[in-house]
Amino acid sequence: MLFLVALGMTIRLSAQEAPKVKFEKVSEEELAMKTYPADTTADAVILFDDGSSYVKYDLEKGYMLVYERFVRIKILKQSGLVWGNFQLMLHSHNNQGDELPHVNGTTMNLENGKIVKTELSKSSIFTDHENQYWESVRFSMPSVKVGSIFDLKYTIFSEAKWNLPTWRFQYTIPVKWSQYNVTYPEYYTYNHQFQGYHMLLYNKKSRMRKSYDDGFGGYIANIFEYAAIDVPALKSEPYLTDLDNYTTQLKFELASTNFTSVRGSYHDYNTSWKEIATQLSEDKDFGSQLNSIGFLEDDVFTLTKGIQSEESKLFTLYSYVQKKMKWNDYQSIYPDKNLKKAYADKTGNSATINLLLVAMLRKAGISAFPVILSTRNNGMLSLSHPSISDCNYVIVRATIDGKPILLDATEPTLQAGVVPFKCLNGEGHLIGQDDSEPVPIANSKSGESSAIDLSLQEGKIVGTLQMKLSGLSAFDFRKSVKSSGGKKDFFEQLKNNSSELDYFDYKYTNLDSLSEPLFATYKFALKEKQEIDALILYIDPIIKERRKTNPFAATTRLYPVDFGVPITQYYNVKITIPNGYTVEELPKNIVYALDGRGGQFQYQITQTDQFILLNMVFSINKTLFLPAEYPALRNFYDLVINKQAEQVVLKKKTT
Repeated sequence: MLFLVALGMTIRLSAQEAPKVKFEKVSEEELAMKTYPADTTADAVILFDDGSSYVKYDLEKGYMLVYERFVRIKILKQSGLVWGNFQLMLHSHNNQGDELPHVNGTTMNLENGKIVKTELSKSSIFTDHENQYWESVRFSMPSVKVGSIFDLKYTIFSEAKWNLPTWRFQYTIPVKWSQYNVTYPEYYTYNHQFQGYHMLLYNKKSRMRKSYDDGFGGYIANIFEYAAIDVPALKSEPYLTDLDNYTTQLKFELASTNFTSVRGSYHDYNTSWKEIATQLSEDKDFGSQLNSIGFLEDDVFTLTKGIQSEESKLFTLYSYVQKKMKWNDYQSIYPDKNLKKAYADKTGNSATINLLLVAMLRKAGISAFPVILSTRNNGMLSLSHPSISDCNYVIVRATIDGKPILLDATEPTLQAGVVPFKCLNGEGHLIGQDDSEPVPIANSKSGESSAIDLSLQEGKIVGTLQMKLSGLSAFDFRKSVKSSGGKKDFFEQLKNNSSELDYFDYKYTNLDSLSEPLFATYKFALKEKQEIDALILYIDPIIKERRKTNPFAATTRLYPVDFGVPITQYYNVKITIPNGYTVEELPKNIVYALDGRGGQFQYQITQTDQFILLNMVFSINKTLFLPAEYPALRNFYDLVINKQAEQVVLKKKTT
């Protein structure tokens, strides 16, 4: 869950003033520093980060946004050298490209008691064209090594006044001091959105007159000043969406422009998903392409000829697009090429492929619409301010017999009705000609069940394992087989990577039948031998799916636990009691449950004649656990781990 608070709640009154830091002026004490006292584990530390965004009037281009940054970073460990690498993204579209007029950098090292400076050269700065909207500028600071301090200053001019830069107070390394000043004319209104868990040192607002020659005799400027001190490093934790969702940062969005006081007009940029849907439907790079799909008519007719049910038509066309089109691994809400050309080339980005699927389904008379969303590594969509720029992926929602079904044809081994894990990030939004509606992006439970027969033969525990997989579990398995080079190569990798089991035979059923559950059957022997005729035999009944370590090692947690999808695992074991042995001890039957039906663990073991039967069920029913629920979830995993470690004890009969 995204943590948002009003800026007025983040103010901490403080008389502390900003440090006076000058470019290229460092002390020998700073250069000699070996560790950062506030975090002795840090690879590097941002000692000072100063940013400002303001509006400047240009006689030729009018009002422009100017963004300036001065950052100082200290490298403390070899692993911290990556902080000397930078990539700056510049907006570039419709002849409104950002400019980067100034990049100045200097690395400072302490050598033989003297400070040695190395400047960043212009020849080591490279520009790459990313796509039709963005260019990237890459460079690395020179002579960076453990102990270095480097200063970097750069300026970006932008005509895209909607693109007021986000300011990050927090990174995966600690920040000693961070400040950001924002100034813009009274004619502009921006939404300020604060996110994160670290309180700001201060948040100030003021107004003053600017006398720029803007043709109106100057204007009243709104001035905002923000600062944070001693910001801890972000730490990645298990079952967490993108760290950006929890980063302490300020985001801005242009809400309106109002030039009525100077004989101009008013424009409201506070948009709705309905307005976004209309805009995208009419966009030549998006919805308009769905109006020119005659090139698909013959193929759709041939593929669906003789098929009566809509469901069968959908599965046929979905499978066809999956096999024909190759995803180029690029994610976007805009196609990277014309749909007709992409169809001929048999390749495209995520938007291209899924818009082609929409087009083919519509040609077959099936209701289908694109759904735009933000993937897990792209951050969550804002709850308060709808924005196209926050979205980076397109899937399809079709309707069959009045029931919706979600589709993503970029993955050739993905079952219809299942979306990839990366898309499980809250809601998406359907894009129709005249309306939009929120679409919950969710899968049914990811099913996995295992049935195992165990017996003791010549001092070895041997057995048969049969797994039944559905949903994302089946998708992950099929994808792993495909990426390994096929069934045989996948099995060989399984054998070589197994530390506890010797696999010697396998069988896969429905590997290519995406609409059916997948079955994997193995024959194996435990690598650890049992002593023949031993007085006591100890058998671990959980030889697969056993949890040995708790993924939630930390005693406390700031961030929610996000599983993405409900989990259910069934585990059934039949152990044949060897001749001459009796059961000395069995684990006790138990049921553990999380509050609010969030999860459950059932362990039932019984003896019937010469067999021991174990039925185990592990389920996580909720996809999201808040920090307040973390202690109970952590304890639940501890109980499961301890229970799964218990052994069956057999004793040799005495005559």
